[in-house]
Amino acid sequence: MDKAKIPAIRPSHFVTLCGRIFHNTDPTYFPCAAYRGRTIFFCTDSCLEAFHSDPKRFYVAHRKSAHKVNVPVK
Repeated sequence: MDKAKIPAIRPSHFVTLCGRIFHNTDPTYFPCAAYRGRTIFFCTDSCLEAFHSDPKRFYVAHRKSAHKVNVPVK
């Protein structure tokens, strides 16, 4: 089957690093960065800028928030 004719499957939800859950929203419109082989989504550009200033510190401070949510972070 031709891949061009297959519609892209969008996730029904995604979680930002801080733990915010967005339902029925296209994650490509949100800022993101690669970190440790994963794509991390942010809810605002200012969070992305803070992440870029010190990725390790920002990740450690916010990853616990994402783990409180019962949604797997990918």
